[in-house]
Amino acid sequence: MKRSIAAPFALTVFFVTVVRAGAAPVPTPSPSATPLREIGRAVVTSDRRAEPIGQTSRPTYVVDRAQIDAFGARTIADALQGVPGVNLFAYGPFGAQVDYGIHGATPAGTLVLVDGIPVTNPTSGAVQLGELSTIGVDRIEVVESGSSTLYGTSAEGGVINVITRVPRGVYFEASDGSYADRDLRVGAGNGTVGFSLERHVSIGDYPYPALDYGPYSSCESGAIAPCVFPAGVRSPAYGDQSAGRFSLDTPLAGGFRIRSRLDSTGTQLGVPGSLAFPSTTASEGDLANSALLELERPGSNSTFTLDLGGSQTRLKYYDPIENFGESDVYAGRSQASLREVLTGTPGDAVFGVDLSRESGIFTFPTTPNFVEPSAAPIPASAIGAAESQAAAYVQLGSSPLAGTHLVAGLRAENDAPHGTVAAPSFGGTIRSGSLRFTGNLGETFRVPTLQDLYYPGYSNPNLRPEKAQTADVNVSYGAAGGTLTAGWFDRNGSNFIVVAPPLYLPENAQRAAEAGAQLTATTAPRGGLSIEGSFTDLYRAQNLVTGARLPRNPAGSATLSLVHAFAQTRFNYGLRWDIVGDDGDDRANVAAPVAATYDAYDTVDAFVRYKLEPNTVVGLRAFNLGNEQAAPIFGYPAPGRRVYVELSTR
Repeated sequence: MKRSIAAPFALTVFFVTVVRAGAAPVPTPSPSATPLREIGRAVVTSDRRAEPIGQTSRPTYVVDRAQIDAFGARTIADALQGVPGVNLFAYGPFGAQVDYGIHGATPAGTLVLVDGIPVTNPTSGAVQLGELSTIGVDRIEVVESGSSTLYGTSAEGGVINVITRVPRGVYFEASDGSYADRDLRVGAGNGTVGFSLERHVSIGDYPYPALDYGPYSSCESGAIAPCVFPAGVRSPAYGDQSAGRFSLDTPLAGGFRIRSRLDSTGTQLGVPGSLAFPSTTASEGDLANSALLELERPGSNSTFTLDLGGSQTRLKYYDPIENFGESDVYAGRSQASLREVLTGTPGDAVFGVDLSRESGIFTFPTTPNFVEPSAAPIPASAIGAAESQAAAYVQLGSSPLAGTHLVAGLRAENDAPHGTVAAPSFGGTIRSGSLRFTGNLGETFRVPTLQDLYYPGYSNPNLRPEKAQTADVNVSYGAAGGTLTAGWFDRNGSNFIVVAPPLYLPENAQRAAEAGAQLTATTAPRGGLSIEGSFTDLYRAQNLVTGARLPRNPAGSATLSLVHAFAQTRFNYGLRWDIVGDDGDDRANVAAPVAATYDAYDTVDAFVRYKLEPNTVVGLRAFNLGNEQAAPIFGYPAPGRRVYVELSTR
């Protein structure tokens, strides 16, 4: 169903009223009541060094552990729900399959890190956010600004950094809900060494209503024809996941500190596919392992860090009937990073070197010859490919006047076999009383992934790297009653890699542009209750050559949440309303008006938790409370209402 932008605009007026009305001094909130904020805490992602969030010029949001627990976020995708400017398109069992992006960027243009090390699959350039568990996670930092100067390729839209910690004490959580969706988590540690484990299973099969897309050019045959899918049940849509994390954090002799992390996640999913090409026998198995070894030596005005990281993934797709057997994708990535941070008065500096290599192997079964049915089948095959990166970067900061901080940076990166690129950036922040002004200018880039270039039938070996110019400006007003931030962002460039109908092969859009405005508001807790909301207007997301809107770029989105923390009571409850508008992708590919859009929807999530004892909490959660029936991605209807009961120690 299609949503107008009138509701989001009405919400923004309400947010402003709430902030103004709450301007009276309030008591200092407890940690569990801390809302998602832009000011008031330290971050490590924005400028690749530890700093107060109010000093960085790049707009940054933090999702802390209290929020993760309050909303029952079991995956990183769940935890990012409601973060301004982050687009999520979830489908499949317990939301395990998710497309995502920041300010219109694709998954391959949104860099995902765990403890500062990329964990993206080198073949696809993306991460299964819906399979990345929140066990052992301390917080998530989201930087919504082009960040290629510090992080290189794939940081066009911004950076999502998942920051873990060693558990302290014992943690337990168990839940049971709709579609036999069950989750069990345990964790234990002493702050120096610890582990976290999760087991998550779901039958998953869920009903969906009839979907009428009207005349549509990509429904089954690819011709312009009525595109109607009758009501049915998504099957097989089961999910089975096990995840574990071991972590270590301890000082060493000589002033050094060592940090280590080992992760392993195995997931088995039923994947019924698009309604246009369904399969009742398809399954997908994912195995992801990653490791980090970090050696740090802090000094009085400098910090030296060495990071060694690596990851391995295997994606197995099996469909004995519809797709002739098993296809496998094996991928590996290794990275070494050296970083020196200098701090002082009136300036600071970050110097670094990043070295990485990634490789992948695609294997396919013997398949019929569809081009010449009388000819011999296409034999089984295996294709291997690799890429490597070597980069050096520097970012210098200065505070020439009280209340100001200016930064300038440059990165030189060689991406074999694509060549060398330079990515400069400039930014700054100015404070004046309760106001804070920030701005950034820079260049970003993304090299084609191995999948873009080599995956048979769905690749284009002639792709060229994306290059773009980015800019963002924000003004924030902070008072005792809360904060209000208004911002504008813009990204335009050449060779944007898009998947275009009717063949849905990756291609370079010669010129493309994205621009939008964003408003966020947060109230300080009053009586344990805090309110926050946001509205993002992505008014431009256009292929400048064809005039078509770039796919999966909702014109408008908004979020409103109300949370009452435990504070001085035994109750913790909350509600979140998310609105996602139409992106116009359907209308861009048809010869006649369509009967309905497919990706505009709104959902309401709610929860109530009661503390029986200091370490015993029972809860009831409802997701998509209004039972909104929608297909965030064409042909992939999402589940309706889901209800869960939960028992945990926090």
